[in-house]
Amino acid sequence: MLSNETIAKLRQMKMTGMVEAYENQMNAMSSAELSFDDRLGLMVDQEWLRRQNNKMNLLMKKAGFIDGRACIEDIDYTSDRKLDRQFISELASGNYIHHARNIIITGATGAGKSFMAQAFGTTACRQKFSTRYIRLNDLVETLLIEKEKGLESYQKARKSFEKISLLIIDEWLLFPITVDESKVLADLIDRRNRKTSTIIVSQYEPVEWIEQIPNPVAAEAMTDRLKSNSYNIFIDGDISMRERYGFNR
Repeated sequence: MLSNETIAKLRQMKMTGMVEAYENQMNAMSSAELSFDDRLGLMVDQEWLRRQNNKMNLLMKKAGFIDGRACIEDIDYTSDRKLDRQFISELASGNYIHHARNIIITGATGAGKSFMAQAFGTTACRQKFSTRYIRLNDLVETLLIEKEKGLESYQKARKSFEKISLLIIDEWLLFPITVDESKVLADLIDRRNRKTSTIIVSQYEPVEWIEQIPNPVAAEAMTDRLKSNSYNIFIDGDISMRERYGFNR
């Protein structure tokens, strides 16, 4: 039987899962019939599960989702939306992240683009991929603020976005961006190209992005890098998701 001192040591090592499993075994008469290896295995399993859950919860917190409850299982496949359930399920497996490919989600206002993007994001967190959800305006503003502080601050901020396994950029080119914004954005997209995955959420098709970017070279480069290595999802629909469900989705 473990002594109180041993339990205290386990707690100090933050192995609370093993402690809880041991205490549960002590309170269950059936545990006495298990071998030492079986009982140890159950304790290790519970500790491993606790750590996996903690890691997932931390990834979810860092992701910055607006709707952390969004999940693939809740995507609406009403016929007028013309979504391919099998295709979306295949993407949800996470293979696109393993292969550093992108997803471009387009559709009208209220089509449910942001919900779907965050559903892919929460799934990525469950698969233990580092994930970040951010609106384009907030992204370029963050980079420009850090750039004003100096090269070191800018590089640190850029690298924090550069290394994320899945970066979800919402409201992509909803409005035209400035020359300075296009420079920092093009720099980030170039460094992430074919190394990590990006989900772009936009009302506009890639062919229309060019008009929103003042620097022709940056416009061509960003569009090519995001489009050439992407899966495309267009969400159709006779009415918006806000009208369909009566809330902002």
